[in-house]
Amino acid sequence: MVSTRHHPSAFPDPATPSPSSKAGTPSTSPSSSQILTKPTQSSSARRTSTANLHTPDRITMIWLIASLPLVVWDFMYVFLRPHSMPGGALHSPVWTPYALYGTVDYTYGWPAWQGRVGFTAAQSSLNAAETAMYGFYLWVVWRNGRVGKGEKKGVQWFAWDEKRVDQAGLAVLVAFAGSVMTLSKTVLYVFNEFFSGFDNIGHNSFLSLIPLWIIPNGLWLVFPAYMTYIFGAEILAALGVAGAKKSR
Repeated sequence: MVSTRHHPSAFPDPATPSPSSKAGTPSTSPSSSQILTKPTQSSSARRTSTANLHTPDRITMIWLIASLPLVVWDFMYVFLRPHSMPGGALHSPVWTPYALYGTVDYTYGWPAWQGRVGFTAAQSSLNAAETAMYGFYLWVVWRNGRVGKGEKKGVQWFAWDEKRVDQAGLAVLVAFAGSVMTLSKTVLYVFNEFFSGFDNIGHNSFLSLIPLWIIPNGLWLVFPAYMTYIFGAEILAALGVAGAKKSR
């Protein structure tokens, strides 16, 4: 290149500026791997948090809190027979009502005990397992339930107030399995009577069975069926969301 008076030396080749930075400023743009990695990790964490977030159903909470002590009372009576039966050392005052119920439903009375009927203890063993499953669910709700500003955990918060429960996926699955078990076992209990010709309750009048057998056992059909629907619908909804995200 020819020199001029004002430029005694040749012009240097112009530097090609970086498209991602201004002249004289070093490039600080993150690499492509950094751009892809960070959002992926945060979105994965958000999916995990959302998938494990649970809002307990009020009817379910009230039913479990009210019914679990009765179920424990029931299967302890069965496991402690004959001491918990009329005339036994443990019968009064805890299991006094079973003096009447044992004459209404022989499954709980002396005929089943003296006949070495195993169905009573077998279904009570399932009652104990279901109680443990429901107890686990309630424990997770209490431990992981979110408390709003100015709130505190108490009976009303636990049984009635709307709340969000973190990391509740396993608890919902266990409660769903327990609901199916309770419903199936109660149906089996009723079918056992039907197919045996009402061997244990057929000596009662229909009117006396309504308050003493039909309504009590009916409650353990209605509420477990309701809980099976509630928990099952929540599980299906979570599976649907997970499937939709995977297909993207």
